[in-house]
Amino acid sequence: MKLLVLCVLAMMVTIAMSRHIQHSSGLARQFEVALKVQIIAGFDKKLATWIHNHGSALSAIQKKTLYFVNRRYMQTHWKGYMLFVDEKIKKLGRPPNVNDYTAIGAEIGRRVPLQITIYPILIKYKLLPKWRPYMAVIMGKHVQDIPVEY
Repeated sequence: MKLLVLCVLAMMVTIAMSRHIQHSSGLARQFEVALKVQIIAGFDKKLATWIHNHGSALSAIQKKTLYFVNRRYMQTHWKGYMLFVDEKIKKLGRPPNVNDYTAIGAEIGRRVPLQITIYPILIKYKLLPKWRPYMAVIMGKHVQDIPVEY
């Protein structure tokens, strides 16, 4: 009987610790990847459309810098996205899966109005940053490997 109680207690502690570790480290890696890939896909699609319609006067390096801006925008606003994600996940009423995070990431990628707010302002007021080595490092990473803090 004592052995059974010890086994149940050990199992409860293991489950509690695994939940604590997942919450303290943030999202599970697979959920984070699903979000990042879909957010950047949406942002890049908007940028490609904007460049096609308005970017004929931009150089190749300026276009590349705008793609970098998309990645930095995602990094900068990650905490805000996580508030939105948490709200959506709570509404599910069940444990989330990768498809849920993929759909939420796609929704974020569609809803943020980058083509209206960021790109024209950066170009019009000459605020587009000069190409720097740290930009090449971020652009050289796969989308799922771009670091974010939360």
